Amino acid sequence: MSQSIYETAKAITVRPVDEVSRLPQQTPPVMPQPSILRVLLAFFGWLLIITLVLVSVVTLGSVWLMSSTARDIFNFDTRTTIVTSQAVVESIKQVNKQIFIEHYNTVDIDYTEAPEGWLSWLGIDQSFVLLLKGRVPAGFDLTQLSEADVWISSDGKRVQLVLPPPMIFVDNVNIDFENSRILAQRDTCPTGICQDPINVLQEQMMPEGRKLLMAASQRSGILTQAANDGKRYYEQLLKSLGFEEVQVIIRGEVG
Repeated sequence: MSQSIYETAKAITVRPVDEVSRLPQQTPPVMPQPSILRVLLAFFGWLLIITLVLVSVVTLGSVWLMSSTARDIFNFDTRTTIVTSQAVVESIKQVNKQIFIEHYNTVDIDYTEAPEGWLSWLGIDQSFVLLLKGRVPAGFDLTQLSEADVWISSDGKRVQLVLPPPMIFVDNVNIDFENSRILAQRDTCPTGICQDPINVLQEQMMPEGRKLLMAASQRSGILTQAANDGKRYYEQLLKSLGFEEVQVIIRGEVG
């Protein structure tokens, strides 16, 4: 049976305002927190993307470098690159002294000192016999090289190098003190009349020993060997610079 609007309105219970305020309040919905698995997946996903980007950059750089190197190695350009005299001199003069050979020699040094005048009647003296060993180096002093010592043909295929004469490097003569020996020594001359033995060894016998070592090396042909070794070395060096015909001579030799 249908009810009238009035009856329906009377059936509706109207609560006071204070009762409405006492009704339980609805809490806002809580957003679900992301799980640890999702966080890890997101982290590794970004890490993978960054890694791929870095690998791509490195790969592209390597490809560019390899292609550039390949162009330099497999350069089929038939044009000749002209090497100047200055460039040749600079490539050779990277070392001022170029040592090519070293001799190990042994020499004997005799030294005797006795007072003069009336003191000679006393029969006093001091003497040494020294067995001296040492190394003598030889090569080229490249500070003497200039652009005038290099001739290059107009097409850049031929070159001539004039080296300074080989020499023994006096300052680099090395005495082997460990294997040198005093074979004999006699000293009946008191200090003050004859020189101190230490001074004799350092100031007289050692300089004389260096001269004897160098003279022995010269007699055994050290300068000729240095010249031959230098020619072979610089011929190979100039060929490595791209020259097809190379001639190396020593200054003073007949070309």
